[in-house]
Amino acid sequence: MSSAKTRSLESELGSIADIDITLLTLRKPTDLKKVIDSVPKPIRAVPKNGLPLWYRLGLESKLPVPKMPEGKIVFSRGKIGEDVRRVGLGSDAPAPTFDLTDPYCNNVSYDYVALHDPHLAHHFAQKLARKRMKLLGYCTKDGRAVCSLKEFNQYRKYLYNQFMDRVHMEMKKIDERARDDLTLKKVEVDVFRRQQIFVKAERAREHMEKVTKEHADEWAEKKRLAKEQEKKIQERMKYLAEFNAKQRKERASKAREKQNRIKQRVQAAAEMELRRKITMIRQWRTNERKRLNRLKQDREAKQKWKEDDANNKWKARVDAQNQKIQEEAILLKLYTDDMNAAAMRRAKRAEICAYNTDLELQRIRLANFKLMHGGDLKAAKLVRKMGVEFEKYKRGAKGMSKELAQRLASEAMTMAVSTQGDALMTLGQARTRMDIETLLPSAPLKLLDEILESSIREFARRRVHLLLRDIQRMVRLRAAVVFFGNIRPAPKKRELKQPRRVHQIASELSGHIGGAGGRSGSIAFGEVENIPPVTIFDTEMKSIKDRPPTPVPSKTKLAEVTFIDRLEDLPDPIAHPSYLPERKKLLEMVNAAARQISRMVNQRVHDGMDVTIGTVTLPHMRHPMEWGEAVEALASAVVDNRVNKDNAEIRRVSEFLVHRILRSLLMEMKEEKMKMKQRASSEEQKDFYVPSNVTAG
Repeated sequence: MSSAKTRSLESELGSIADIDITLLTLRKPTDLKKVIDSVPKPIRAVPKNGLPLWYRLGLESKLPVPKMPEGKIVFSRGKIGEDVRRVGLGSDAPAPTFDLTDPYCNNVSYDYVALHDPHLAHHFAQKLARKRMKLLGYCTKDGRAVCSLKEFNQYRKYLYNQFMDRVHMEMKKIDERARDDLTLKKVEVDVFRRQQIFVKAERAREHMEKVTKEHADEWAEKKRLAKEQEKKIQERMKYLAEFNAKQRKERASKAREKQNRIKQRVQAAAEMELRRKITMIRQWRTNERKRLNRLKQDREAKQKWKEDDANNKWKARVDAQNQKIQEEAILLKLYTDDMNAAAMRRAKRAEICAYNTDLELQRIRLANFKLMHGGDLKAAKLVRKMGVEFEKYKRGAKGMSKELAQRLASEAMTMAVSTQGDALMTLGQARTRMDIETLLPSAPLKLLDEILESSIREFARRRVHLLLRDIQRMVRLRAAVVFFGNIRPAPKKRELKQPRRVHQIASELSGHIGGAGGRSGSIAFGEVENIPPVTIFDTEMKSIKDRPPTPVPSKTKLAEVTFIDRLEDLPDPIAHPSYLPERKKLLEMVNAAARQISRMVNQRVHDGMDVTIGTVTLPHMRHPMEWGEAVEALASAVVDNRVNKDNAEIRRVSEFLVHRILRSLLMEMKEEKMKMKQRASSEEQKDFYVPSNVTAG
């Protein structure tokens, strides 16, 4: 299969001359590349509608000056009034700090740009100002601030410095571990080197002492000869100094004479050069007039040809780069597919071996289980015994026969469930169902099942409605305390009500659900009643510590007891709420949904608030929802046991709640700002001093 894929991909590479050479030129992933790729790269490093190869250039590279038609690419760092130095680094990047390594801004320019000042956004948003800026070419139609290629490259250099700071932080952690190992190794080498030097110095000292004793007279004679030789050298140096001084004086006199001759020649040459320049300038002016007239005639003819040629070259360049990127992608896909195919073959062989082993183990386990428990024969005997006892119990009823009793016993044992594992309870449920089927036909039973299903779903809807309402209320209260902290005055401590934690929402909901009476609009499965014992003994009961274990009867005997005893003596699975697994499971699912949704909503609401400027960022909802749709979606997930963090309905409901909370906070913030503006205007209208009525004396 991999060879067929390879041949199909190689057929698409018809224009590539040599695939092996092109594949060798591609950069393979390395450990350093993995470290760099682990750090998220800044955004907005390439302008819109840029060349394809620009997206593959590193941030350290400048964008070249391409020959392109006018208006093909517009260089812009961001929208007007947007702080591009923070937005370009991404939302998860750390805040930029002072760079003390470049105090005079030689590497990166930090000039003030008024178009990207957030405090002037309201001024540039005016219609007249925006229209004037578009006319002068300072912004585009969609509100982006236009900049030059030099300014854009400076912005790329700033992004590169911030990106490399984060990369160096990651590499520093790796280097610290290697530096510790290298330090230990250097210490060991230094200790060994010092030991060798000490041993060598001791040996040299001992050798010098021995040689000094043997050659003391010979060294004294050599020292005397050296002193005589030094005296001769000093006399020779004195003679050479006197000779050199005499020679310098003679050379200085000859240089002065030569300089005078050169000065006379230079003056004559300057006069001749002046005459030549005057003649040349006159001739040049005449030729320049002729040349300008000729260029004016040729410029208009060549203008159209240049525009057509620029458009053709630009189109050819874009096509060539797209073709190169496509060729490299196909080659890397060939390389990756070969590696994946080999891995898939190995995994498939391992999976086949594991599957065969599991089948053999299951076969052995099933054979042992049948030998230990009697297999399907024992269950068939139990059902057959139940059918016989039920036929005896209902003998004489209308339409009762042995075949009907056996069929009802088989269906009842299949439908009877007991979460506690009590055999007598399971048989009691089966008998109750068999009695109902003898009294009611199959159609009412289906109707009862549908009514039970609808009641369960209505119960889930009511609980989910209360859950979403409480989550919205609690999260909005906590977010409002943070969001309006700088605007509204803090309440007094005695009036301050501490908000509950997020994980207390589940306990509050469980209190609503587990109450005896419940809420007025909820559906409950019945109250729990304490049944008093039938008989009370006056005698003291014996301890069960040393009592022998009670023998457990077989299921066949239990079946006989079920149909022989009275129906009132058997435990009723419907009236006793502890044997209803649906209610307990629904409450567990609702509590799990409460924990997950409250955690997700609280985190996203705090991420969407900007306390500094007092605004929020509403999340983008691909599919808008209503309150009823959210309740129905979460209720379906609770009933179908699909409450987990990867569920799409949980994520949609959380996004819906986040959108509602942030929108309400935004509307309330607008009202608060309007009130503050009205108060400020009313205070400005008041006079600082109001004179009282002056009465004439």
